[in-house]
Amino acid sequence: MTGQPQPPNVLIVMVDQLTAFGLGAYGNDEVLTPHLDALAERGVVFENAYANSPLCVPSRASMMTGRLPSAVPCNDNAEEFPASVPTFAHTLRRAGYRTILAGKMHFVGPDQLHGFEERLTTDIFPADLTWTRPWESLGDPPRLSGRQRSGGREYVDILNRSGPQPWTYQMHYDEEVRFRTLQRLRELALDTGPRRTEPWLLVTSMTQPHDPYAAPAEYWDRYEGRPIRLPDRSAAAPERHPLDAWVNAFHGVDRHDVTEEQVYLARRGYYAMISYVDDVVGRLVAEVDRLRLADDTVVLFTSDHGDQLGEHDMFFKRTLREWSVRIPLLAAGPGVAARHRVTTPVSLADLHPTLADLAGTALPDCVATRFDGASLAPQLAGRDAEHPDVILENYAEGTIAPVRAVIRGRTKLVRAPGLPDQLYDLGADPAEERNVVDDAAYADVSERMRTDLSKTWDAEEARRTIVTSQQVRAFLGEAMAHGRHHAWDHQPEPARQWIRSADDDPWDPLFGF
Repeated sequence: MTGQPQPPNVLIVMVDQLTAFGLGAYGNDEVLTPHLDALAERGVVFENAYANSPLCVPSRASMMTGRLPSAVPCNDNAEEFPASVPTFAHTLRRAGYRTILAGKMHFVGPDQLHGFEERLTTDIFPADLTWTRPWESLGDPPRLSGRQRSGGREYVDILNRSGPQPWTYQMHYDEEVRFRTLQRLRELALDTGPRRTEPWLLVTSMTQPHDPYAAPAEYWDRYEGRPIRLPDRSAAAPERHPLDAWVNAFHGVDRHDVTEEQVYLARRGYYAMISYVDDVVGRLVAEVDRLRLADDTVVLFTSDHGDQLGEHDMFFKRTLREWSVRIPLLAAGPGVAARHRVTTPVSLADLHPTLADLAGTALPDCVATRFDGASLAPQLAGRDAEHPDVILENYAEGTIAPVRAVIRGRTKLVRAPGLPDQLYDLGADPAEERNVVDDAAYADVSERMRTDLSKTWDAEEARRTIVTSQQVRAFLGEAMAHGRHHAWDHQPEPARQWIRSADDDPWDPLFGF
């Protein structure tokens, strides 16, 4: 509409497996993250942001759709993300945005765009059903076996690969993502074509600081002589809750004596990769400023899930423990409050309705009424606002039953059929060391949360749905292993147009030629 302010450009920088507890903005004074600290200082920090699943594919699908993983449905790392489910890329594209993706998004299925108009790189992981791991094949407790184990190794053996390396596969991928993102930012800033006035959404997604915890010396050496706190592993419960035992069995942690040195090297490598991510964020933000886009561009930074890093004597992810599901969520830019911290629990499912509000677009009921998240636009503007309970799900490998958690204020209830409930007062017990589900002082809270959760969740129906999907996908995977292979992986087209005729001079007028 004439006279309406132009909606902002949106740059989303996403990383993989970064726990909120790994950043200075969230209280970590050991890690070196000056650029992310600066971003947090000039914007909004969501102190209690959560991934809706502790695994890449379901978490990213939830973020893009605004729905819980089970509602997409996209419950594990090999379940197809249906092309018919609206994403925030569809929403902003419909609102007149250019929609661009660089890097990892781990879409499973033949649709590798999901509303993005351009994709600048391929993905780092397979787009097919290869990683289907049916619960019935894992045993109790769940363990990787046969072809599911890479080279016959346990997952925990990844800890042996921590340390300095001349170069890593993940660095190789992320450097391409960094380069393509900078290249596209420059093209957007210099565009003189008919679409130059359109706002844009650019999502750039790196794979670090995902395990293995290895980094080039440039980043590893930054932590030489610096203190790195190790978890108090003596505090781990002598008798684990079955959900904790299942995760450790799946990763093989229960069969190995992980040493303090291994934990130290893993954390140092993790911090080194975070410092690389921080450098990339600093470079991107500086380029936005250099290209005179800062006044028109909102920058968001987040991750798809966290990493336990030895907390509760657990490693990697696949658990609804805090280090695995608490993630960073930072925002800065036009219309975003400066030096503002939000304590209300929020989740990645809130991003779709939030981006719709930033774009100033109204959504039809067929989309808006199906959100499991809520817009964070008021909080970005520095205002307090009510927010619904945050719901977390874990329906993937590492468990053999559907697990759901609800977070209400600073209280967290975790339920799985046939297992004892867990209730944690995160305000009084942020490390989740004391399950207060049977504590009389929490009886009313526990009962209300159990009742409310039961109204919206049928655990047995969830189990039947999940098991059926796993069985069907395992059948399809066996079928597709025969005969000629047709990959679903995205193969990017050339990212930019070079001069091929007298009409191909899009930048020359900028320089007065």
